[in-house]
Amino acid sequence: MTPYEAVESEVVALYGQGDYDAALRLLERNGPHLADQWERLAYWRVCLLARSGRPESAIDTLAQAVEAGAWWAPRLLETEDDLDLLWSHDAFRRLIQEMENRRRLWNPTASGLFVGGTPGGTPYLGMHGRNQVFEVDAQRFTRMLGPEWEVAVPESDQRIASDGPVWDDPEASARQVTQVADRLWGPRPFALGGYSQGGRRALQIGLRYGGRIPGVMAVSPMLLRGREMAEVIEALGQPPWPRVFIVCGEKDPATPNTRTVIEHLRDEGVEADLEVVEGASHMWLEPSRSMLTALEEVVVNASP
Repeated sequence: MTPYEAVESEVVALYGQGDYDAALRLLERNGPHLADQWERLAYWRVCLLARSGRPESAIDTLAQAVEAGAWWAPRLLETEDDLDLLWSHDAFRRLIQEMENRRRLWNPTASGLFVGGTPGGTPYLGMHGRNQVFEVDAQRFTRMLGPEWEVAVPESDQRIASDGPVWDDPEASARQVTQVADRLWGPRPFALGGYSQGGRRALQIGLRYGGRIPGVMAVSPMLLRGREMAEVIEALGQPPWPRVFIVCGEKDPATPNTRTVIEHLRDEGVEADLEVVEGASHMWLEPSRSMLTALEEVVVNASP
């Protein structure tokens, strides 16, 4: 577990207990050691301050982050229950408008790209979760797969915040995946995987372009809504299709829809494997070693 993951896990636990002050103290202690994640930590502080009934302090913290260059899209903030207390404040609304103006003018720089594992190993391209720290998901993919693989995890060039990469545009997501794979591996077949929103996009891209992608591994794919299921089902192009592997949690609210998608794919002739982890919710999960071995076999067997 990385230092960021450890802090995130503890903040989430304290938040769940309603101990917002302890969570804020934790951020104060660890903030200097996570300077590269200052935007994300500032957002957490804003949410915790608002949730603990200190709207003025929350708005001041947000204003400082905006002054330092951060922004968050209004459509993200509007869905954040923690911030409900702030919407009645004019200062918050002014910050919202300033951030929206910044979002419209945002000129993206080159996105990040993690390449790890064993050079020359079986190629695997991973798609991080929505609005996640892509380096954290990259480390998770690498640990999950082991030394047999060469792992690449691009940071999406789409943004919902200055530090919030997302895969909201399916066509742009497919283009970026294809470009990264071409640059790293040329025409070689590769496995495509993803976590949460990245898992759904990996399924969608793999089913559409299965000739080059013989195996897809989705971890807790976000299939909570009907339209999200439709994105995957309607992506089913002409064979050859990839072999699909999905691992999800028993208590993940998206799991019933995941089962439905799996059954639909099987009915269409797609070979699809599902593992449901007992007691787990929507979270990072690792598939069984047998599933990972099967994924590697389909990619190796597809190679010239």
